[in-house]
Amino acid sequence: MPQSVSSLLLQEIHHHGPLRFDRFMEIVLYQPQIGYYSCGKTRTGTKGDFLTPVSTGPLLGRIIALQIAEIHQALNSPPSLHLVEQGADRGHLAHDILSAISLDHPHLLPKLQLHLIEPSPSLAQQQKNHLQSLHPLPPLHWHGDLSCLPPASQPTFFYSCELIDSFPVRLIRFSSGQWLERFVTQTSNQLDWIDQPASPELLNEIRRWSIPPIEGFSTEIRPSVSPWLKLLSEKIRQGAILTLDYGLPAQELYHPSRLGGTLRALRQHSPSAHPLADPGQQDLTAHVNFTELVEEGKKLGFHSHGLLPFMTALPRQATPLLQESPTMPEKSTRNFQHLIHPSFFGQSHLALLQTKNLPDSYRPSMFSC
Repeated sequence: MPQSVSSLLLQEIHHHGPLRFDRFMEIVLYQPQIGYYSCGKTRTGTKGDFLTPVSTGPLLGRIIALQIAEIHQALNSPPSLHLVEQGADRGHLAHDILSAISLDHPHLLPKLQLHLIEPSPSLAQQQKNHLQSLHPLPPLHWHGDLSCLPPASQPTFFYSCELIDSFPVRLIRFSSGQWLERFVTQTSNQLDWIDQPASPELLNEIRRWSIPPIEGFSTEIRPSVSPWLKLLSEKIRQGAILTLDYGLPAQELYHPSRLGGTLRALRQHSPSAHPLADPGQQDLTAHVNFTELVEEGKKLGFHSHGLLPFMTALPRQATPLLQESPTMPEKSTRNFQHLIHPSFFGQSHLALLQTKNLPDSYRPSMFSC
């Protein structure tokens, strides 16, 4: 019988002292077999804890398929193109993309190979089962970690939807004239907060992002983005990274008006005010600092296109689909409205395309007027 998340946390606190919140988040979300993302429970859709742009319908997959075909053409139609997805859940987005390519760009399908980065064996099996319903299928590969993905000699298109928001964060707050970092400890066998002075490393990040020293200001810093992007860049000799997620540029993310930060706990489509409650049973996320992606990507040789909200970017890319079928079925129309309406995903979710070693003249239609 696997150990519970709560007992594992209490055991680690007992042996090592208070946990940094990113370590707490890593355990409750990713611990094999028992973490929120590893235990096999239904997380997305109406029967799960939250909706995603993927769970509302297949149109996002068709839009990404158009972007893939456009990149392939910009590269003068190479004989091979590797697709890579990380954080694929049950494989619905990959299914929608391959289905759309088979329908809209059949010449491209024989040139593709799909790689899924999935540490959970149970999720990997569900992805395999879901994708096997497609015929024909390109070669499929599974890797337990991004580090296991072989560097591609052929062009690569990496895409993700709501991946980076789930990367663990460190929590900071300004109180009584100093920056503090929030740790997780135990009080009477219950999880509780304890604050400690921020480390020099963390203070450097606070200065980098000009986070305002306002009494009571709380926010998040995500330490894993830079090493993750560096590793990803080592795998991509030529190609692109498409990031679809909710977040903000740094100037807005750390604006003085955002006093309480963006950390959220979600369960059964309702936010919780208690991120330490029911560890392993609720989702934990925080907004993406898109400025960090742009700046770190530039250091690694990527050129950024965007940043645009869904409500602006997706209609541009969907124009060929809309022109093909001016009277879209009601279900597709509803799916499109969910993607671009400000009260759904249209304003909260942003799209960023980062290209490497593509022709200087390339202008992605999703980000061009």
